[in-house]
This record gives sequence, structure tokens and C-alpha cells, in this order.
Amino acid sequence: MTKVILKFRRAHGRYNRGEVAGFAPALAAKLTRGDDPVATVFDRAAEARLAAAPVDPAELAARAADLAARETALATREAALAQAEAKAETGAPPKQGKAAGKETAKDPARDAATA
Repeated sequence: MTKVILKFRRAHGRYNRGEVAGFAPALAAKLTRGDDPVATVFDRAAEARLAAAPVDPAELAARAADLAARETALATREAALAQAEAKAETGAPPKQGKAAGKETAKDPARDAATA
């Protein structure tokens, strides 16, 4: 039995958008039918032509500038994080227990009554 290769346009069952799978002709016909089909017949030659299509130089330059700005922002955040981690590691651990000179919230009269 020959299978029909389909590429999914949206999620369907266990298949996600963009996945490619083979189906029996009857099921493939059901999936590709209607006004808004779930899948289309996969054509490797068409996919290759789309991948090789020329890209607008202005769009490519804008994408490169956006990527550079995002990389700079990331490097700044990483440097700040590394500085904060280094500062946290150099200090002594906090003292445990009651702080000196700090009053407790307990009422001494109530403690004497319960004793």
C-alpha cells in the first residue's frame, strides 16, 4: 500500500504544525479536504525552492541589528548576574539566632501566668 506524505498546517492529534507524516490515501484525503484543511500534500521540491528563495537585504540587516541589540542586552544582564553572585559569595553567612539588643514579642506577664 502506497502512503501519501502530508505536512500538517496546524496541530491535529499527536501531530504538530510543520510535521510530516505518511497516511493511507483515504485518510490523507480526509485530512486535506475542506475550506481549512489540517494538512497539505508534502512537496519536497517546493520546500527546497522556498528555502533557497532570496531574502530582502533590508529585512536581513534589520534582523541582524535586532540580534546584536539582544545579544548586548543579554551580555549586560549576565555581567550583572555574575557581579551579584560574586558579591554574594564573598560575604560571611548570616548569624543564626536572636539578634543582640532585640526585644522579644512575648509578654512576660503571660509567661509567668502559664508557668
